Amino acid sequence: MIQYDVKDEDILNDLAPDLTPMLDILFILLVFFLLTAGAVLQSMELTLPSSVSEELEMVDTPNHILLEIRNESYAVNGNSMDTFSKFKDAAASQVKEQANDSVIVAGDKDISMERLLEVLTYLQSEGIQVANILMQKEN
Repeated sequence: MIQYDVKDEDILNDLAPDLTPMLDILFILLVFFLLTAGAVLQSMELTLPSSVSEELEMVDTPNHILLEIRNESYAVNGNSMDTFSKFKDAAASQVKEQANDSVIVAGDKDISMERLLEVLTYLQSEGIQVANILMQKEN
């Protein structure tokens, strides 16, 4: 077995572990835990209804004008038209009646790009700002 001479104090000091790195890690962890534990959670106060039978208020939904480009026809707000000239007249009158409403263009997936561009060109020539073009994600 190895024995050390107790009189030689330099050797004993060299064998003692240095605790400085461990204390550094402990202080870093302490600071980390103190900062994360004091996080302020934001909350919003809600008043819950007192009964289920309370009347609900309707939220104002934005109105829109739906212009559809179908396979063999056109439609304005669900009213079908056979020709593009009838579609133009109906779209113009609908936009005049509902001037503050947004315009949505919906097209069938089988229509040609030419028909869509024809409608968009007409809307642009009339100064109508198209809000949205409805699209369906392919499965």
